[in-house]
Amino acid sequence: MRFFLGMNRLLTLFFLFAVLISCDNEVKDTALIYNIPDHSKIVIALSDLQEVTDLLENNPVFDQLESLSRVKEIKTASSFLNTYDLKSESFVTLSMEGKNQVAITLLTEVHDSQTDSTTVVKRIEYNDVEILEKTADGNTYYTANKNGSHMASSSILVLESLIRRNLTDYVFDESFVTLYERTHDDISIYVNASDEQWLYQFLLGKNKTDAHNYGEWYQLEPSMTGNSIYMDGLIVYKDSLNQKHSLYNDLDARENQLDQVAPATFRFLSSTTYSDPEQLMGNLSRYHNRKPVIPELLKDLMVNSQEVSTIELENGTAIAFSLLPFEDLFVDLDSLSAAKSTYRDVALYTLAAPLDSKSIAPLVPNLTVGYLTLIDRFLVLSANQETLEEIIAGYQNGTTLSSQNWWKEAREKMSSSSSLLNVTSLEKFKNPFISIDEKDDKVLKSMDDTTLKAMISQYVHEDAYAFYRLEIPYGSTAAEQPLVAQIGSYKSESDIIAGPFLFPNHLNNTYDVAIQTEDFKLTLLSETGEVHWTKELNTKILGEIQSVDVYKNDRKQLLFANQEKVYLLDRKGNDVDKFPYNPKKDITQPLSVFDYDNNRNYRFVITTGKDLTMLDSKGNKVSGFNYRPDGIILNSPQHFRKGNKDYIAFTTDQKELKLINRTGETRTSVKTKIEAKSDLYFYNNLIQFVNSDDKLLHVNPSTGKVTVTNTSLDTDSHIGFTSRSQLIQNKNVLQINGTKSSLPYGTYLPARLSRINNKDYVTIIDNGENKVYILNDQGETVPFLPVYGNTAAQIAGGKSRYLVTLDGNEVLIYKW
Repeated sequence: MRFFLGMNRLLTLFFLFAVLISCDNEVKDTALIYNIPDHSKIVIALSDLQEVTDLLENNPVFDQLESLSRVKEIKTASSFLNTYDLKSESFVTLSMEGKNQVAITLLTEVHDSQTDSTTVVKRIEYNDVEILEKTADGNTYYTANKNGSHMASSSILVLESLIRRNLTDYVFDESFVTLYERTHDDISIYVNASDEQWLYQFLLGKNKTDAHNYGEWYQLEPSMTGNSIYMDGLIVYKDSLNQKHSLYNDLDARENQLDQVAPATFRFLSSTTYSDPEQLMGNLSRYHNRKPVIPELLKDLMVNSQEVSTIELENGTAIAFSLLPFEDLFVDLDSLSAAKSTYRDVALYTLAAPLDSKSIAPLVPNLTVGYLTLIDRFLVLSANQETLEEIIAGYQNGTTLSSQNWWKEAREKMSSSSSLLNVTSLEKFKNPFISIDEKDDKVLKSMDDTTLKAMISQYVHEDAYAFYRLEIPYGSTAAEQPLVAQIGSYKSESDIIAGPFLFPNHLNNTYDVAIQTEDFKLTLLSETGEVHWTKELNTKILGEIQSVDVYKNDRKQLLFANQEKVYLLDRKGNDVDKFPYNPKKDITQPLSVFDYDNNRNYRFVITTGKDLTMLDSKGNKVSGFNYRPDGIILNSPQHFRKGNKDYIAFTTDQKELKLINRTGETRTSVKTKIEAKSDLYFYNNLIQFVNSDDKLLHVNPSTGKVTVTNTSLDTDSHIGFTSRSQLIQNKNVLQINGTKSSLPYGTYLPARLSRINNKDYVTIIDNGENKVYILNDQGETVPFLPVYGNTAAQIAGGKSRYLVTLDGNEVLIYKW
């Protein structure tokens, strides 16, 4: 794992160590510094216990991590600190004892102000110093006074080593002393960062052996606001050594722009900015102790950029360059490529010679990248095409990191420019790269990503030191907007002729997607685009696939008809009961589904030219339904209820609107000749539709009276209704419940009204611009839309809301 991820996790750990402290600090007697135990990993300087208490109270980071086994160990080892009521400057240190045991030590002025909760168990003489073995809250600790200093530790070995120490000859750590004298405040935390993974592994119960140092000492000053925890501090390092921070030495930071192209669903991000590419390449040479052989393309990219970044997603990693302004690109991408394709109108290049990034590691991961794309001013490379497609999709959908409210608020407190910027998502933090205790793993997995957003660390490097800021956003004062994210896709080898249709999956409370291809095969996909099954049919599906629950157990089935048969399939693609039903004549309209009393006693109505056949949910004919044919039926029969009466409505080629009852007999006669251009809808107790003269008609089902409204429509107008909402579309202008909303000019398909969780939404596609919009019943576009798509779209949902659409033969699946 990269050092910056370790650093983010390191800084999170400091909050845990705040619980260790029940003391004060700011050392005037420098002898305290020289009593710090050897190999201390963390040193905390205190001057006000209340500040520590304030940091811990209502701290969502600490609240969610305090059940980790290592944190419990630290709390036990440090429990003796609660017996002190300190009024002088003090140090609390953390060091390791044995293979993997925490030792906590307190250094302060000699005093007698301990509480009554301690008991002296034993007195031990050691090198002419009396050691007191005590207990507090059932835990043992040791204390001693020497040379005007009071020492207390959970480890007698640490205390004995401090007693043996000759302060006249001892130097704890020159770099620590220098940093401490320059930086200590009311509360400061100092970390000896000896290895890029040590602190993260330490938090998860490991004690990784020190390896390559990437810094010497970090100094942190923690603070807390209503919606974030942040720390400002300083790190010192030696630019002459093989330390990772030396890579960023004197880079003269520029604006970090990675957030404008990185998807909001990232796992980890890192951005390095620079003014002088020669300085950066010189730092690489010094780090590797040799001049790296950088491929010409990489060198050209570095020279013509001011930022090189890493974008780690769930299914792949990319390297991105933020290019300097250009009129003509400095490199001929076609000449470098063996193949070229497009994704959402963006060119994708397959490099003839894959590029190895090893020469500029560890600025970026060591990858062999064979795919490249140019997204505005960002040139992005990856080892697989799917990663680039996800980045393109996020960019076009407007679901980049820069669009997130929590990021915008965090950004306001940060510098716009930094030599190194790292952002680690909570999802990354929750999935460690090492094996850990099962209980600890459950603690991580239970962390709430609606509360904790990410860990952000920002560095501005100078000469052998860097200023930095760490921020952990855990809430947003701005209203949290729903995130629209593409979660899956599926590329069909054949043209899609029906669908996509959303179908609820009762096994995992998600939605599956059904499509039919030109070979008439029906395929069911998961929300991520994985194929569940494929079933061969003989003809095209008529209308839509509907979900029903014929067994009344909340396990849905797929119901639909094609020209030959009516199908009822379980979610595994198996036929249910007597289905498929094969009528004697061709089916001419999409299947109608009625649930008269909302009790799942379904009736399925089949249209075969002039005739109607009604089935029950078992596939049996309903003997009590007898409709007398009277003209070819032109649309799928619809069921409406007014009062306690049911109406089955449809139109015929005899210019008639038929209103029949459950048995097929005429309920109401409509004497006015009618040619319906639209579907039939029921709204405000009236049947509503557009006729061939582009007039909106109202029909009273009780009397058969037809009223022509004054609603302004033309040949391009479309209507839609639910029980609560009315939609009128005139090209790019939508009128939803009387409120007009204008979308950008475009080539719009008919809009569609849908009801999800008792709320109405409008879905509309601009087929020319490949954009799919969703608007609420107030005419407001849902945040982060439009997204990319064309031809067809459907929305559905429960706890999570889904949008499925197409891009040619590719199915695109979004959550919103």
